[in-house]
Amino acid sequence: MNPTVSSSSVVRDPDVAATAMMTKRAWWLVGLNILVPGSAQVLAGSRRFGRFALGTTLLFWALAVVVILTLLIGREAVLPVLAQPVVLWALAVVLGLYGVLWIVCALDTLRLTRLPRVDRRARAAVSTLAIVALLATGGVAIGAASAAGITAGVLAKLNSNTIDITGPNGKPIAVGPLTGPVNILLVGSDSGGGNPAYGVRGEALNDVTILIHLSPVSKSVTAMSIPRDLYVPQAACGSKPAGGLARFNTALARGGLNCVVAAAAQLTGLPIQYAAEIQFDGVVAMSDAVGGVPVCLASAINDPYTGLNITAGQHTLQGADALAFLRTRHGLSTGSDLQRISNQQVFLSSLMRTVKSSETLGNPVKVIALAQAASEHMQLSTQLAQISTMVSMAIALRGIPLARIAFVQYPSTPVTVRGQSVTRPDTAAAATLIAAIAADQAVATQTLGGAAVSSGTPGAGAGTAATPSPSATPTVAAPVTLPPVISGQAAAQSTCSTGQTG
Repeated sequence: MNPTVSSSSVVRDPDVAATAMMTKRAWWLVGLNILVPGSAQVLAGSRRFGRFALGTTLLFWALAVVVILTLLIGREAVLPVLAQPVVLWALAVVLGLYGVLWIVCALDTLRLTRLPRVDRRARAAVSTLAIVALLATGGVAIGAASAAGITAGVLAKLNSNTIDITGPNGKPIAVGPLTGPVNILLVGSDSGGGNPAYGVRGEALNDVTILIHLSPVSKSVTAMSIPRDLYVPQAACGSKPAGGLARFNTALARGGLNCVVAAAAQLTGLPIQYAAEIQFDGVVAMSDAVGGVPVCLASAINDPYTGLNITAGQHTLQGADALAFLRTRHGLSTGSDLQRISNQQVFLSSLMRTVKSSETLGNPVKVIALAQAASEHMQLSTQLAQISTMVSMAIALRGIPLARIAFVQYPSTPVTVRGQSVTRPDTAAAATLIAAIAADQAVATQTLGGAAVSSGTPGAGAGTAATPSPSATPTVAAPVTLPPVISGQAAAQSTCSTGQTG
């Protein structure tokens, strides 16, 4: 081969009888296709197809650069737009078509190399590089298209199963973009969602009710669990008038999610902007989506009522075991609902550490699985189901340190009323907690719940209010220390659950 022959000539007009030239040409074509799909066809194949593929590639790159720059400049404003189902469907189509185009270019490039004319020792390497490039480029594009399509379907499903929640005036609550602190009510229903695996269920009760105060301003989260047996007046909701004293967990059966919102608002005096109801299967699906939740047991739990039988030590709970752990009370030392709340706080603290870890939030598969679990097993209030709301909440949560995420229990005292075991609200102690939430202040507890003990991890002992160092959050106030009667823990605290022998 003439050493003065240019690379352009090698690609455009090769001497097919020159093995060395054809080998060099094959490397050039495969390399060009990897760097700029369509360029190999412009130089050595169908120029019309090449110009189309090259133009499509350059347009795709330009759009990608614009999106990336826009996200860097105004992520909070752009992400909700990109996360709209119609936009995601369009993105899925574009990525899918481009992935197909990339695969066609790769296969056509392999044809253009004329492998039989290439040096025998280089054929396998050239073929391997072309196939790897095909899988890497086309596969990634088609995989991204599939993810965008799945996400669009999940979001569309979420929006198809929403409910309006109303304020004290009986009108639907109108909420704008998340710019300040908000209150979200999470309700766990014991109905089983119609799944016969949970046996015959009675009326649907809100056995788990957690009021979550989320604030991007004070960089804090307070998750307040309301005891199911709290004996309080029934709030007016919808067409239901105010009623006499009853257990708090009867609100869901009385009038659905909206009645639980009304009951929590009446109890606390706090406005509630968002709400969600989750079924048993939702807990199973979400624990599976994050790959399980690490839980420490100081002593064994054996509860024949929920089917939970686990030994002392470290366990990663998911699926049915995770659900049974959250439901168990007979497996705890006193068998009370107040202990069950404490047991749930051990689990939820670990779940929060898991979700905020890079292994979860940095894994698109897990994020999509979480969203899919929510779409299939949760009912959201209309405003909570808005993409802009969910994105802004996720961004706010990501910026909050674990030490400023507190799980607390609304204070109450067990009593017997007309033969019923219930609990009376401790309004004096609760006033400090409610005032801190109303003032958008972080809180810290001094006392762990009745089913929790320190795991022995340094800095996570019982009775220690977990607070961030001043340098970690220089612009926010220190947490309000709650009275000892209010139990709970920070998400940063590592604790263990105690079973019957604890």
